[in-house]
Amino acid sequence: MTISRDDETAGAIEPFEDAALYDWEYRRRRDDVRFYRTLAGERGGPVLDLACGTGRLLVPLLRDGHVVVGLDRSPPMLARAAARLARLRQAVRARALLVRADLRAFAFRTHRPFAFAVCAFHSIQHLVTDAELLGFLRAVRAALIPGGWFAFDVFAPEAGFLARPLHRRWDRTLFRHPSPGRGRFVYSMATPRLSRDGRALLMTTYYQPVDGRGRPRGPETAVRLCHRQLPPPTVERLLSRAGLQRIGAWSGFDGAPPDEPSEQHVYLARRP
Repeated sequence: MTISRDDETAGAIEPFEDAALYDWEYRRRRDDVRFYRTLAGERGGPVLDLACGTGRLLVPLLRDGHVVVGLDRSPPMLARAAARLARLRQAVRARALLVRADLRAFAFRTHRPFAFAVCAFHSIQHLVTDAELLGFLRAVRAALIPGGWFAFDVFAPEAGFLARPLHRRWDRTLFRHPSPGRGRFVYSMATPRLSRDGRALLMTTYYQPVDGRGRPRGPETAVRLCHRQLPPPTVERLLSRAGLQRIGAWSGFDGAPPDEPSEQHVYLARRP
C-alpha cells in the first residue's frame, strides 16, 4: 500500500496534540521508564531526553538526582511537561531544562555535554528516511561525551498484528476523556498498513464522541501514527554510519536476549 509523505509527517504530529489523552492512554507503561532509569544510574548524567513528551521519563530521572535536558517539538507535550516540573521541589526543578526542537535538526553550543542520551517509546521511528535518521544519530553523537551512551527502543510488530483483515476496526473501547468536560468517546483502531517497500507502518486510531447511550454526538477524529521499520541489520548499519557503536541489545525491557520473539527491541550504543 502507498503511504504518502503527508501520512509520514502527520504520523509524527497528530498523536501528540492531546497531551492529557496521551498521558492517560499510556499511564500504565512503566517498564521502559524503570529500564532507562537503571541505564542512567549506571552511566550517570547529565542526561539528554530526546522526544521527552510530557516528562514521563524526565521527571523520574530528575527524582533520581540527574541533570536532565528534555527536547521535544510538540508545544502541547512540552506544556504538560512544564506543568509537571512546576509541581516538583525547586531544587529538583533547577536540574531540568525543556527545549523545543525537532529531532531532525538540533544541536547544543556546549561541546558534548551529555553522558547519557535516551530516545524512548519508539520515538526514533518518527524519522522515516535514512537521511533523517543519520542526521539525528550524528547529532546525538555530537551531543555525547566520549564514552557516552545512547539508548532507544523500536516497535517491531508481529505478523499477526499486520495480518488483520482490512476495512475493519479493532479494539473498540468506550472511555471518558481525562480532561474535564470532554465527555465520552469510543476508541477504535484500523488495520495497520505497511508500505509496499516495507519501510513505513501507518497506524490510524479513531476517536468518536458519544452520548450517555453510546450514540455518536459529533464528528469522529482520525489520528495517524507512522513508524519507520527498523530491523536489527538496519539499526546496525545506521549506527555504524553515524559513528556510534552498539554495545547492547535486548528483546523488551526485562533483559531478554535480542533473538527472543518480542515487539519491543531495545538498543544501547556508545560514542567511541
